[in-house]
Amino acid sequence: MRRSRTRGLTFFFLISGAYAFGTINEPNVIGQHCEHERITRVALGCPLGVTVSDGRCFEEESLHQLAGRSGPAGAVGQGSNGAVGAPDMLDPTPEGPEAHCDNADFLDSPKYPRTREEATEQLQTCVNHLRLRFLEGIDAANKIVDDDARIILSEVDITRLDCRFSFPELQMHVFSRSKCSAIEGFGRSLHGVQDFYAHSNWADDAKPPYTPENPPGLRRSDYPIFLDLRAENNISEQVPYNLTTGCFGGVLTDGTVGKPGNPLEPGSQDCSGRITHGALNKDNGVIDEVTGLTKQPGPNTPRSDFRDNFERAVAGAIRDSRRQWRHFREEIRRTYGVQRGNMIICGLVRDNPAVDCYGRKVAILRDAPSDNNRMAELQMPRHRWLLEELEGRPHEEGEGEGLTPQNSTKSRGASNELRQDAEAEPQAEDDVSEESPPVSEGLDIGNAVEKLLRNNTAFPANKTAVVALTNASEKRLIEHLPDIWRAGDAGLRVHIGVLSPAGNTRRYAPREEDFMTGVLRTGGTYSVLHNRASIPRFLDHVISRGLTQYDNAGDTETLLVPGLSIRDFVTPAMEPRRYSIDAHSIDNAVISVAPITANLGLHVRVRHVRTNEAVEELDIGLGGNKTFRVELGIADIPRTDAWFELEVAHARGSNLAGGGLFEVSIEAESVDMDHEPASMGHDEL
Repeated sequence: MRRSRTRGLTFFFLISGAYAFGTINEPNVIGQHCEHERITRVALGCPLGVTVSDGRCFEEESLHQLAGRSGPAGAVGQGSNGAVGAPDMLDPTPEGPEAHCDNADFLDSPKYPRTREEATEQLQTCVNHLRLRFLEGIDAANKIVDDDARIILSEVDITRLDCRFSFPELQMHVFSRSKCSAIEGFGRSLHGVQDFYAHSNWADDAKPPYTPENPPGLRRSDYPIFLDLRAENNISEQVPYNLTTGCFGGVLTDGTVGKPGNPLEPGSQDCSGRITHGALNKDNGVIDEVTGLTKQPGPNTPRSDFRDNFERAVAGAIRDSRRQWRHFREEIRRTYGVQRGNMIICGLVRDNPAVDCYGRKVAILRDAPSDNNRMAELQMPRHRWLLEELEGRPHEEGEGEGLTPQNSTKSRGASNELRQDAEAEPQAEDDVSEESPPVSEGLDIGNAVEKLLRNNTAFPANKTAVVALTNASEKRLIEHLPDIWRAGDAGLRVHIGVLSPAGNTRRYAPREEDFMTGVLRTGGTYSVLHNRASIPRFLDHVISRGLTQYDNAGDTETLLVPGLSIRDFVTPAMEPRRYSIDAHSIDNAVISVAPITANLGLHVRVRHVRTNEAVEELDIGLGGNKTFRVELGIADIPRTDAWFELEVAHARGSNLAGGGLFEVSIEAESVDMDHEPASMGHDEL
């Protein structure tokens, strides 16, 4: 956040050019309390008591690189700015107004010297700049892992030297560690997003009469759609008419009243008669770096004098910082694939990734024969490796996957390690009853969970998983509900793939819904496979969701692939469930969404990520379902594909359930077909 008022001492610090210029924690003269650092720590630091990241938060040393370390109060030039503070650093000068979303000022008055179109054009310049920084971080992340998704130690090591952020145009990711360059690109984009809330009237409240010294407030708590930095669109249709940021004329001219530019500050704006940064900003105040609670807004920020304006700006910046990090993770996974992407994210958030990002233990379960049930160890989740395990091919002699002595152990499995109890022949489907649940055909989830949790030193529960493929119907799986619940309590993920000849179009008994909910509660997946050819796609979905709790956070969008019907759940308190969909030049995608829980209401939205627009938005309620198509547009032809994002949220309404299960599926549709989705039958394992 920029300095809010002209102070002689502030100007001295700026022109004196102290290159070790740290986080500004000078409340008495400059009026700042390292606000960017504290917002970033609240948004992306791990919660108290949590030392191992699930991908949503940065571990301690990695967080220091992003947020910075402030010096003691009153000290300037101590500590470090971190990547989020880099745009304010002297390298050799702070970044311009485009890095802070300044100068996009507008007031709905005939005498105002700027039009709505001119203000939006300047805001577009800011958004384009932040998109560029965002993509610089994505590009730099490529070197964190090699082509086999193995962590490159030299590119992630921060144990001996903190990252240094300067001269970004000259670095070109050549002279810096990949982790540092990726964090720098993300941090610089994050700075501008946070500044948008402090420098605009998006979250503000205000009372008339409205003037350049007191512009109206929009009092909004939603996300600005135009700040989705994955997009490539022109934002003119997405900017509210009365949105404004402030004109920043420079340190010598910034104030509540606009002034001409000062010749001592080359490039300073003439803010005469305009809404100024000094009049509108909410840069200064005390933010608790754990809770995000605010106090003591100001000094010298009159917009913060209006009750709760500083608090609302900080709350919006915290929420949007989390959104930006989710988007950054999703862009990484789409750019580099989920296997490499998940390991890149692991390298970014963890302090010792060259060791900690390796090592998983997984129980591979299939229906009879018994020798298809295996307990196996692997260094990292790989599609090919898991598929071979499901096919019964062991990896006792597999080549090592690590790069250091700590992680170079071989992938290994042990056939028949899981005990197969002798069970009676399963009852016929018609004999199934709630009072006497039958035994499923060959699965022993309880024994697998017991063995995975028995030795949690080498493989803690958050690095373990069960992957099960079965022909058993949902009615025959409910006996495992206590085991599934135990797995969820311990942090062990369970993934169930059901290949059932019965199909999916029926109502489910409450205990069947309880079993599905229990599986999803572990953070795992529950899928119905349409045929045997869908087994590899089932594994694609498992790896995308995250094989273990360690591999992907639950808020990240999941790859939706043809050949599966995915079960998921929503509640009013949850974020929407999100899925990533690709439409290619040779096919479109047909999406189907249907509630499973009786009277569940769903709000469904499909967005084209690059054009940043909704292509479908509708409510589904009272047991209905919807099918719709997403297609490649003319603007997508150069890319040969289009990225769509499906969001499914709980919808409130009379006679609607307070939460529950739904089903979503996607099928590829050739552009040469007569717009009829291919029908895919069911068969057995």
